[in-house]
Amino acid sequence: MARFIKFNCTAAANQPEVLIAIDQIAAVTTNGAGTITTVQLNISATSSWVITHTTAAAGDSVVEAIYKAIQSNPGGYVSTVGSPVNTPQVPAVPSISGAQGRTVVTTEAVFVTYIQNTYNV
Repeated sequence: MARFIKFNCTAAANQPEVLIAIDQIAAVTTNGAGTITTVQLNISATSSWVITHTTAAAGDSVVEAIYKAIQSNPGGYVSTVGSPVNTPQVPAVPSISGAQGRTVVTTEAVFVTYIQNTYNV
């Protein structure tokens, strides 16, 4: 099991990578809009990491990605939190002669982007 989970935050100039010790995580929740996930720490009643991100297609996908990162066994100390699907890919309507055994995708899948992070004491 990893000892830390990592977020790669695209717009965080001061701290683009966040490492959170797994043994300090008490709870993980996502707000109603699905754009902010709070990782509550067991250090104090108010200590937490707040991760801002794009909306996931399924409501608790980011929370599930965090729990999967916690449970993973990457063979090292750090497990990176994956990006759930924001918008699923759209395949073309099947045609009799056009695809020839391939699935033609008209719209690429878009994944959640972790944007910013804040530590609350």
